[in-house]
Amino acid sequence: MSTPTAPPQAKPGAQAPALARFRSGTQRTLSSDGYVNSTVPGASAQDLPVYNPSSNNYLRGLWIQAKCTTSANAATVVFGGDMPLGAYSTVVFQDANEKPIVGPFDSYTLAMVSKFGGYQNLGDPRASAQFVATAGSGGTGGSFQEVLYLPIEINLRDGFGALQNQSSASTFQLKLTLAASTAIYTTPPTTLAAVQTTIYEDGWWKGNQAGASATPPQAGSTQYWTRGTYNGINGSQQFQVSQGLGYPIRMYMLLNYDISANTRAAGDTDFPDPFQLIFKGTSEWNVSKLMWKDQMSRWYFYNNTTADTPLGLENGVYVLPYHLTFDLAPGAELADGYKRTNQGDLNQFIGSWNGNSKLFVVANYVAFAPGAAPGAN
Repeated sequence: MSTPTAPPQAKPGAQAPALARFRSGTQRTLSSDGYVNSTVPGASAQDLPVYNPSSNNYLRGLWIQAKCTTSANAATVVFGGDMPLGAYSTVVFQDANEKPIVGPFDSYTLAMVSKFGGYQNLGDPRASAQFVATAGSGGTGGSFQEVLYLPIEINLRDGFGALQNQSSASTFQLKLTLAASTAIYTTPPTTLAAVQTTIYEDGWWKGNQAGASATPPQAGSTQYWTRGTYNGINGSQQFQVSQGLGYPIRMYMLLNYDISANTRAAGDTDFPDPFQLIFKGTSEWNVSKLMWKDQMSRWYFYNNTTADTPLGLENGVYVLPYHLTFDLAPGAELADGYKRTNQGDLNQFIGSWNGNSKLFVVANYVAFAPGAAPGAN
């Protein structure tokens, strides 16, 4: 009869087994926690009630569902230029100290954050099978429905950038302002209908998964989306852009509007051709409009040749993503390609505008947790 073998004993000083990744045993949660608001657009913009996400484990993002259904319309309805994606004139998501994390800007800009930010396979809100924008003289003219995404997490693959949301006493806030009816419609429906706003919280639920990390990589790292405004740009220009400097920059997005026409279509005609970006004395980007749009089409698979349509590019919108590092498509990045910057770096935009323009520069930058660094997640 053989003698049972004793189990092996750990050697003194041996290291504990490495923890599995945060996503091991982690489940996504997507739910409405009761925020539903119905407001009829008025002659001026209207603040909606503040939304506070319910406490969960980690917050990934927020989905804003907007639905407006008209009836018995007899007018030939025409939506405004950025509508209905821009139905909220102000969107701002902020921390418990009221520091903005996303915004403040309008919901058309938020839609572009989703379209070009690399957070879903289908980032274009207009390309969703649930997107509706009914113009013209039909009975439901002026109706629309859309779902907008406000990103908090940077990377679905490992949860990088998701924010801890476990305290009911110290909560995040989302503030929305519904745009005026005259902004939503150039020609309004016969009777204005309420816009119903429903908010869904997207998060991670972390059970007691033994052997797995309880926190995302580089926990506490936060991405920010902030917008700067450059007014009255016309003719030859060379100016310093400071949004995001001092942090690794994940993306730049430019939105150009013609001031007289107040449209991106005219703003696209005004936009410089070519456009140049000088960073620390090096010509980082010097391309024609055609080449830039070609690159965006290839990056994002947007091949509809008509602008401002599903899976098409946008009039007056130009992006420079620095998150094309992990795969051929935007997003799912390793952060290796983020643009490292310091405060005061030379960061100049150069070009000749063909008309009096208002340029919005939206910067997406990442504040890494203390001791963390780009490329380490």
